[in-house]
Amino acid sequence: MEKQFKRPTDKGIEVKTMKVELFTWEKLDSVDSIKKAFGL
Repeated sequence: MEKQFKRPTDKGIEVKTMKVELFTWEKLDSVDSIKKAFGL
């Protein structure tokens, strides 16, 4: 996903576009190891 960040500068408005990831915790995919650690 691309997100635009805007900030005022002495020359006007600076716009920076960055690629961001949402919900990166889903990539961890640690459900099985957590269940094993807790004996679930």
